[in-house]
Amino acid sequence: MRVFRTDRNLRLLLGALLFWMLGVGLYEGLIPIYARQLGASPVQLGGLFTLRNLALAGGFLIGWAVADRISRRTLMFASWFFGLPVPLMLAAAPTYLWLLPGLLLYELTYFALPAIHAYITERVPPSELASAFGAMGTVTSVGFLVSPALGGIIADRWGIRVVLVVAFLLFLLSTILVLRVEQSGPGTMPAAGPRRLVLSDLAPAVPALLIYVGITFMMLITVPFLPPFLREVRDISLSEIGVLGSMQALGAVLLTPVAGRLGDRLGHAPTMVGQIGVWTSGVLLTAYAPAPLLPVGAALRCRSPLTTLAQAMVGASAPPAILGRTFALAGMLSAVLAAAGSFAGGYAYRADPTYPLLISVGTAVLLWVALLSRSNRRG
Repeated sequence: MRVFRTDRNLRLLLGALLFWMLGVGLYEGLIPIYARQLGASPVQLGGLFTLRNLALAGGFLIGWAVADRISRRTLMFASWFFGLPVPLMLAAAPTYLWLLPGLLLYELTYFALPAIHAYITERVPPSELASAFGAMGTVTSVGFLVSPALGGIIADRWGIRVVLVVAFLLFLLSTILVLRVEQSGPGTMPAAGPRRLVLSDLAPAVPALLIYVGITFMMLITVPFLPPFLREVRDISLSEIGVLGSMQALGAVLLTPVAGRLGDRLGHAPTMVGQIGVWTSGVLLTAYAPAPLLPVGAALRCRSPLTTLAQAMVGASAPPAILGRTFALAGMLSAVLAAAGSFAGGYAYRADPTYPLLISVGTAVLLWVALLSRSNRRG
């Protein structure tokens, strides 16, 4: 995209995201297994992720309060600064409950994500919005392309705590890049300046918000339970789980740019219908397919294409003066629903480890029907 070639600040931001996601990719898929090693039962694991998602909602609530009032760059730096020590906090945990301070702090740092989305939206032409978010999703997925497999190898050989120390070093490099983003130009502050929110202003964005929330719930309900499912039910090693994480990232790298381009050309909703079908296929392959097909399932259930389309839908429908707060509201609602899903998912996993995956598939079917009905009404 031309805008990324000419905009130094966007390049720095994407570079910072790349190093950050390299660090996150090293350990994120291992956290449920790490918690199990530290003594968490399936229900306690679900509770851990419930609290994590509630903290995420709190982060977006902070984002709601500050997104359209404080410099985007200031919010970005604050987020990186508070997130930097998280891997070391996790590495120091003696029991699974001591994971909470690091996990909750990390989720609170999402207060800057609405500002990042608004920053990109305001610096990119509307006709390239889905492609721009696609580029962002692709860059972050590249970070997950190698790091989960590398994290699994390191964990098998030296333990998960060593993985977390390496992740901290990558976080440090990312923070250095964010410090170089200039505090000037489009997207630094809302074009119209901060203003009081009127609920009627949100009306044009409500359909996109509902879709965003549904898509996020569909994906996040699987997150706490996929690694234990693969380890305990499919009986694969930490290294193999890491390889599957890299395959998921490879799927995102290949599919996200395509989803972005199709979203700009065909429309966000029709493209999302097809991508939901891809996601559902991946989840079902993960649950039921023979072991040789697990990498295919991992690639198909990549989250970035759907996230890209949902973000573009919100960005295209939200009024400019409340752009940041609209993204914050989308994240907050998604996190609250994901918290409920994680809590219920712990009991579902205890009853049958496949149930959280099937809940995700059921949600996908409901979203598919809703999007098709909406498209038919418009047609």
